[in-house]
Amino acid sequence: MMASVKKRTLWGHPLAALGGALVVAGGAAFIIMLLVDLTSGVDNPYRSLVTFVVIPFVMTMGGVLFGISIVFQMRNARRRGEEVKFNFSIDPSSPRYMRNLWLFLGLLAVLVLAMAYSGSKAYEATDSTAFCGEMCHPVMEPQNVTYRNSPHARVPCVACHIGPGASFYVKSKFDGIRQLYNTYFDTYPRPIETPVQSLRPAQETCEGCHWPQQFYGKKLVSRTYYRTDEENSPWSIDLLMKIGGGNPRTGKQEGIHWHMLTENRVEYIATDEKRQVIPWIRQISPSGDTVVYVDPDAEPIDPTSPEFEIRKFDCMDCHNRPSHDFPAPAKALNLALSTRDISPDLPYVRQLGLDLLNADYDTRDEAHSAISFELKKYYEDDYPGLADSMRGNIQQAAQSLIAIYDEGFFPEMNTDYRARENNLSHFVNDGCFRCHDGIKEDSNGNKLSTDCQTCHLIVAQGPSENAEDLESDIAGLEFRHPEDIDEAWKEMLCTECHTPESGY
Repeated sequence: MMASVKKRTLWGHPLAALGGALVVAGGAAFIIMLLVDLTSGVDNPYRSLVTFVVIPFVMTMGGVLFGISIVFQMRNARRRGEEVKFNFSIDPSSPRYMRNLWLFLGLLAVLVLAMAYSGSKAYEATDSTAFCGEMCHPVMEPQNVTYRNSPHARVPCVACHIGPGASFYVKSKFDGIRQLYNTYFDTYPRPIETPVQSLRPAQETCEGCHWPQQFYGKKLVSRTYYRTDEENSPWSIDLLMKIGGGNPRTGKQEGIHWHMLTENRVEYIATDEKRQVIPWIRQISPSGDTVVYVDPDAEPIDPTSPEFEIRKFDCMDCHNRPSHDFPAPAKALNLALSTRDISPDLPYVRQLGLDLLNADYDTRDEAHSAISFELKKYYEDDYPGLADSMRGNIQQAAQSLIAIYDEGFFPEMNTDYRARENNLSHFVNDGCFRCHDGIKEDSNGNKLSTDCQTCHLIVAQGPSENAEDLESDIAGLEFRHPEDIDEAWKEMLCTECHTPESGY
C-alpha cells in the first residue's frame, strides 16, 4: 500500500513560526538600526554591536530554528508512514504563485545582502577603537584612558594588538570570545594580566612606523624635579640621550638602540611572568661570537630546559608602555608643578600630593572626596593664614590632583603605576637595571656594563628651573644627587630608594 501524500505548509510547526518571527522581527529591527547608524554622526560602539552583531545573530538563529522545524516535520511524517510534500513547488501557470515566488526571492536577496553588509560592519565595529576601549567598560577603562593620553592616541588599537594579516585577526577574534565570556561572568582578573602573551613581535607591528635604520642620533631631554621639602625646591637636569643604533656617518654601532640592531641578537630568560627578574642573558655578535651573562646569586639556569623560555629582546622589552603608560605620581606632580597647575608656593604640596595619590581608596568617588578634603584640611590646620590668602591655589591644586588620579589610578580594577611597570628607564621601576645591575657577569668574570654615559650625558644640572643658572658642560658632568648622600648613588641602584611604593 502506497504511503499517503499530504501537503503541509512550511509554517506547520511551532519552531517554524518562532524562527520566522525572529527573522522578520530581526530584519525590521536591522533596517531601523541601519538607518539610525547611517544618519547619526556619533560613533557608538553599543549601537554598532546591536546593529551588526546582535540583530544578525538573532536573524540567523531564526533561520536555524526554521530549518530544524522542517526536519522535525519530515521525521514525524515518516514515523506516521506519510509522504510529506511541502507547498514549495514551482507552478508557472499560476500568476499568484509566481508573484509570491518573486516576492520570496526578493526578500531572500535582501536578507542575504543585509547579512553580508552587517557582517562587514561587524568586522569594522569589533576592530574599532571605540569597541576596544568602551565596550567592556570598566574592564578596559584603564587601557582606554591611558591610550587616549598617549603618543599613539591616533593609532587604532588593532594596529598594535593585531597588525596585518588574517592569521592574527582570526586568533584575536577567538581570544575575544574568551574575553567576552570572562566579562559576562565577571571572571576577569583585576588588574588585567600583563604583559600580553599573545602579542605579536614588535618587528611585525612597531617597525611599520619605527624602522631600525632610523635608530640613531642623540636627543636632548630636559627634566625638572621637585623635592619634598617645604619649598618644593626644584632640581633641573638636561640629558643628552644617545638614541644610538648605527651611526649613518661613522657606521659605529652605539647607544640605546644598539640592542635592536639587526646585526646583533640579544636573548634573555625571565623567571617571572612580568619579565622583571632576568638572571640569564645571551649576546650574539654578527660574527656569531656568543657571550652569556648570569646572576651569580641566582639559581642556575639551564637554557635547554623546557621550563624556561628564551626570549629574543625586542622593542617591547623596554617600550612596554607605548600606549598605556601609568605615570608615577612623582612624574605627574613634577609636570603639574612645572606648568603651575599646582603652585610650588604651597608648602609641602609635593609631599602632600604624593601621600594623597598613593593612599588606598575603594572607589574613584572616595578618592575625589578624600583628596579635596585632606588638602584643604592640611592647610587650614598647619597654615591657617595661607589657607585664606591662597584659597584659589589650594582649590586648583585639588582639581589637578584629582585629574592626575583619574588619568592614572583605577581602584575598581586595582590598576595604577604600581601594577603596571614601566621599563623605559630606571626610575621607580628597575627597567634598564633588570640587566644592567652591576651583578651579572660572563664566564671570565666580566660584568655587564653599568656605565651611565653609555646611554646619556649630563650636560646641565642644578637647583633651579632656569637653564642659565645650571652647572653645564657639553662634554658631560658627573651626576650630582639633589640630596646630600655623598657617593652612595655610585654603589646602589636608583630604585633602592625610588620605589613604586614611595612613588618618588
